[in-house]
Amino acid sequence: MDRINVFIADDHELVRYALRTLLEAEPDISVVGEAGGSGSAISGCAETSPDVLLLDLRMPGVGGVEVCREVRALCPNTAVLVLTSFDEDEEVFGVLSAGASGYILKDTRAERVVEATRSVADGQSVFDTSVADRLINGRAKTSGDSGIDPLSEREAEVLGLMAKGLSNKEIGRALWIGETTVKTHVSHILRKLGAADRTQAVLTAVRTGLVHLNG
Repeated sequence: MDRINVFIADDHELVRYALRTLLEAEPDISVVGEAGGSGSAISGCAETSPDVLLLDLRMPGVGGVEVCREVRALCPNTAVLVLTSFDEDEEVFGVLSAGASGYILKDTRAERVVEATRSVADGQSVFDTSVADRLINGRAKTSGDSGIDPLSEREAEVLGLMAKGLSNKEIGRALWIGETTVKTHVSHILRKLGAADRTQAVLTAVRTGLVHLNG
């Protein structure tokens, strides 16, 4: 298995130490750098081109949204996983719009951080439960007044599980359908929403009103 190279950006030295210790205990993960400020996070990622940037949103320097946007521009193959104490809507939508692949909170269990790191490195989207609920809790519109083809009931279910970070195989198990069928639904969702990837599909569904939020 290829090793996952991770760059840690957090302004608290103790947090960086804990994350580095946690991740480097895994046989398939290496920490290739760390930074305590926005500027050094951007330059560090440019130098190391990590597979995953583990990003705290609030550090000295420019905001986390801008860090995410610049890192994604400089290193398009780097997945950004936000690990923060804050889940305000403005920050959630801002950083996901900037290209982040995941958003989890610091009070999550340690194993979840490792799982999320592997998931985003594998091209999946991962959200903390409270964030995922706000993003996709609800049902698809039956009308086409969003200007986008409405999702079917099954496609809405698949979209919800995508947002929770489930793989195609896991979605198939949850919905009792084959993995090939899941791939077809995902393809239809991306096409209908004009999205390049899973994260953008969730954002587009929310922003266009194709999925109703329940607070």
